Amino acid sequence: MARRWLQLSALFVGVVVSCMITHQAFAASTSNMTTESQTDLLGTLQDLVSRLRTQRQAYYQQKAQDDARIQEAQENVQVLQAQVTELRQQEADLDAEIRKHRAEVETLAVQEIQRTQVRRIIASKAATFAAQQENEIEKGIPYKQSERIARLRAGLADANEVDPPSVAELLGHLWSYAQEELRLADSSETYSDRTTVEGDLTPYARYFRVGQWMLGYVTEDGNRTALWLPRFSGGTWEPILESSQMTQVRDAVEILDRRRAPGFVSLPITTGPWLIEKVGP
Repeated sequence: MARRWLQLSALFVGVVVSCMITHQAFAASTSNMTTESQTDLLGTLQDLVSRLRTQRQAYYQQKAQDDARIQEAQENVQVLQAQVTELRQQEADLDAEIRKHRAEVETLAVQEIQRTQVRRIIASKAATFAAQQENEIEKGIPYKQSERIARLRAGLADANEVDPPSVAELLGHLWSYAQEELRLADSSETYSDRTTVEGDLTPYARYFRVGQWMLGYVTEDGNRTALWLPRFSGGTWEPILESSQMTQVRDAVEILDRRRAPGFVSLPITTGPWLIEKVGP
């Protein structure tokens, strides 16, 4: 706008100068032009030139300001372009991280499904094993059966539990139980307890245990001895009536109590529904 005004002003000056030249020519031909009119015209011309100079100075000042703003805008554009490039790189890096995490999440989901399946299989196998072991304990010698069954059940998963034991905890529990049962099968001992013979509660008797399959006792008065013999329909206490077998039972108790030197004793145990063998502890 300022440039257009400057061009119009220059054109106007040209027109005025042309008029002045024409006027001077006309003045030369006409002698009746007064000096006062010439003076007014010169003043008007000087005023016009002064206004043009002021406008030109204002134009260049405005142009300098506009150039400074343009330069500042260009610098800002360069800064913004650098920031945009950096943000795009960050976006690409974040997209790569997101893809990586999504792949990890998918892998973890597959592993969780596999762990759940393994946990279910192991829990099923553990339940079957526990049921078999509980049945064997119930059919075996009546030695701490409730305690052994309770120890077996203690670490098993319950379907109603909110936070069931992990696979490691379950296997650890079964291993601990198996170790205890193996120790029981590979050991012998004597202990005192009361017993029942033919429905009568007797005084305390001295029991002896050999592994998990032989259990017997001698009453404190020494008049009664018995052995636990398993059957298909369940085990039972078999009183020992023959004096020689009663002596063998007493000898077994005394040997395990370390009241006499180790020796061979012959005791009847069953290995089948009808077969009876004689073995020594």
